[in-house]
Amino acid sequence: MLILCIGLTPSNLLADVIYLKNGRKIVAAVSREDAKQIYLVREGGEYALPRSLVERVEKSPPPAAEEPATENSEPPEQARDLPLPPPPAAEENPGSPVIRDGIIDEAYLRQLDDDFSRNPSADNQGRLKQGYREAAIFQVRKGDAEAAIERYRHVLKSVPDDLSSTLALGYLLVTQNHFLEAMDLLLPATDRKPRSADLHLLLGSAFYGMENLDQAITEWNKALAIQDNPKVREAVAKAERERTTTSTYMELRSEHFLLRYEGREVEALSSEVLKTLEVDFRDLQLELDYSPRETIVVLLYPDQAFRDIARSPSWVGAVNDGKIRVPVSGLNTMTPDLARVLRHELTHSFIRQVTLGRCPTWFNEGLAQLEEGATTTSLGTQLARAFVNDHLPPFTALESSFMGLSGDQVGLAYAKSLAALEYLRDTFGMGEIRRLLKALPGNTDLNSLLQDEIRLSYPAFEQEVANYIVKRYGA
Repeated sequence: MLILCIGLTPSNLLADVIYLKNGRKIVAAVSREDAKQIYLVREGGEYALPRSLVERVEKSPPPAAEEPATENSEPPEQARDLPLPPPPAAEENPGSPVIRDGIIDEAYLRQLDDDFSRNPSADNQGRLKQGYREAAIFQVRKGDAEAAIERYRHVLKSVPDDLSSTLALGYLLVTQNHFLEAMDLLLPATDRKPRSADLHLLLGSAFYGMENLDQAITEWNKALAIQDNPKVREAVAKAERERTTTSTYMELRSEHFLLRYEGREVEALSSEVLKTLEVDFRDLQLELDYSPRETIVVLLYPDQAFRDIARSPSWVGAVNDGKIRVPVSGLNTMTPDLARVLRHELTHSFIRQVTLGRCPTWFNEGLAQLEEGATTTSLGTQLARAFVNDHLPPFTALESSFMGLSGDQVGLAYAKSLAALEYLRDTFGMGEIRRLLKALPGNTDLNSLLQDEIRLSYPAFEQEVANYIVKRYGA
């Protein structure tokens, strides 16, 4: 179950599926094809994929007319391939005492808790559920799904078997990639409510996110037995195809990782990879002041030659979607380069969980390079000259994927991204980088975020990074 989503937006959710010969697949809109290449639509242009890598293409049907979307009607991008029940209802309640002057009235919520604690009547229970539900929906709209998760958890402490709160919490856990937590919630819930198709649907999606295709198919089939759903039938069919493709893979597990590989020739290397990642995990916990709650999936590709995948846009697996993908053909033991790439990719996985997948590419790549131990030294003079001559794309143009850039541009884009993070570290310290990282889920407008955190507009930040590099390396 190896999925690369390229430039998905709400307008192209019904994208095509390109199955690759190595078992991976890409979900994207195919704009055109010729004898040598298939062209995929992504933000700002097209991405050409050699036809020699492709096994087949499944075209999506034309999208049906849709109702206008509400603010939180779409799940996060990383969950859009999963069959999900509708999200928690998000209708407005203008007279709600929970939201006052654009903020949550915490005193009112505490009063609801006190009332229910003194008298756990059906009336007080209903008010408590409604109050916390409105607070959770408000926080989802504000981009703080993690806080909303805690609201629903609070309700379930008082009303453990409430189905609507369980479904709302399960939906958020799955769409935020908290698959293990979702399973902990949903497994006992399906025992209590075996006729809830939505519970089985969410549980199947949680299993799917954890690469457990057998259990995902089982739960989705249970949902289908209760209520037919074309999207679920399609998900089952795709999962069955993926199960066939990955049936020869073996697994290793550790405290924080699930590693999958194919072939006995990389078995010893796989153990080394797992040990290296566990050491890096502990380091990054301290460095970023964050501990991912979800198991991180690692996939080793013995048929792909090892290269510096962090700077190799020709290899489609270079895009990190929370899983760590590493080509290892030609390697039989840990090397310094492999160790560096593993730390780089693990940093991406941390960043994805911290920011809920909302980190601009330049910040994401800059921090991953910083954590792997890279510096701008080797490209310093060239980078300084490029800053002075205005030969670099602005940071606003580097917020999305680098995959459309030429080889020379990619190198400079990575170098500029690293320069920005070096500037932040050397000027404000790692504490400021951590604060920016943790602020991103609720504020993806980098101009306002930089203003709030370091009192610099985006253009001023651009100039300060240029000054920093020119002062270090000259022009």
